[in-house]
Amino acid sequence: MKIAALLLALAFPALASTGLPAGVKPLPRKAAAHLEELLRAAETYRGLAARRPVPAGTVDSRRLREKVAGSIAEDYTAEELRSLETSLKAFGLIPESLDLKRYLPELLSSQVAGFYDPERKYLALVRPEKGMPAGADDTVLVHELTHALQDQSFDLRRLESHDPLSDAGTALTALVEGDATLVMLDQQMGLRAESSPEAAAALERMMGDPEKLIAASPDFPGARELAAAPAWLRETLLFSYFQGSVFCVSARRRGGQTLLDYAYTTDPPRSTEQILHPDKWHGRRDDPVVLQLPDLAGELPGYRKTAEGVMGELSLRIFLREGLPEGLRDRAEAAAAGWGGDRFAVYQKDGEKDGGRLVAWVTDWDTEADAAELRSALAGLEGWRAEAAGPRRVIALRGSLAPERWEAVRARLAAAEAVRPTNKDIDLQAIGAGPTPRPGAPSPAGGR
Repeated sequence: MKIAALLLALAFPALASTGLPAGVKPLPRKAAAHLEELLRAAETYRGLAARRPVPAGTVDSRRLREKVAGSIAEDYTAEELRSLETSLKAFGLIPESLDLKRYLPELLSSQVAGFYDPERKYLALVRPEKGMPAGADDTVLVHELTHALQDQSFDLRRLESHDPLSDAGTALTALVEGDATLVMLDQQMGLRAESSPEAAAALERMMGDPEKLIAASPDFPGARELAAAPAWLRETLLFSYFQGSVFCVSARRRGGQTLLDYAYTTDPPRSTEQILHPDKWHGRRDDPVVLQLPDLAGELPGYRKTAEGVMGELSLRIFLREGLPEGLRDRAEAAAAGWGGDRFAVYQKDGEKDGGRLVAWVTDWDTEADAAELRSALAGLEGWRAEAAGPRRVIALRGSLAPERWEAVRARLAAAEAVRPTNKDIDLQAIGAGPTPRPGAPSPAGGR
């Protein structure tokens, strides 16, 4: 399931002759000149050359909130947002009282300090009422200028997923946001992280605990709202930037810029599992099993399906940690590891509200031990029933269902079709992936 991609496209009216939409003020001359310096830095550390100018301006944060709400309405239908809300509530990941349509614009607008619009090809820096911390403008601009370079080279619209229940979509967002975050950090350090084992290790340690990092920056815009957000919303947002940057530095260490570019052009990561464990993408390949849920209309008369999607390792990890008793929460990460693929559906009983909700869930695992670990973890969660349906398959149900109905559902879920991946490893030599640059030497972008 994904949420961070909501930050990628903010809707504005048609562009004016300045290249900026109405309501976005052009940068002052001095700031525009500084933007060119930052663009050159982004080119150097990302290794991509700008193909055309990037219009840039500023927007008031109060006006931004209206735009974020409009963007969400453009990118996601009301039905898609309801499906996301239903799914999160069905797994206990957000409170039953939370109205996602109203809450998301407030949360997301608090996080946006700047953005690049891949639809209208301009960049805007958001000016909050209380101002930004010293130096934050440059940080934001380098990040967003990297998005402009990505877009000009790879077309970011190709990488957008409009399914908010897509684990693969979350992985794509992590590639894009993690890449821009890494360039931003490289520019701050003055070197490409993969060129220094010490710098790469420090980056991985720092980015490995995003909650701690956010807690250490309470004055940064949006930190208070993020800390108060439900864990799934908070961690999914942070994942794209923090864990995504770890994935990107791992790819650059393995095959340089060529391998990272290959992720955009040819072979993107296919799951949050591959973002969490980069070697499962560029090393010993482990693509997800694609599961097809059967139609359960005959087994569930009086119910209608209201949502369907994929949890993936990231959401599964959060779900288990939030649901297990405090003393058992360290089991969540281990129980989520070994994920092979999953698919769930949420059903609602006609005439009933929350009490008539039912979750039917199929999961496939890498090994029998991995499957057993999930069954053990689910046994500690109230309201869940989990059973083995083969050596590496676990089926689970949440909700009230008569025994004979459960047996019928169980049989159909156990037989759910699985499309298993070929898991063809990346041939670094064939794609021309070379060694990382020598320590301290950023790769030239060329073309400037």
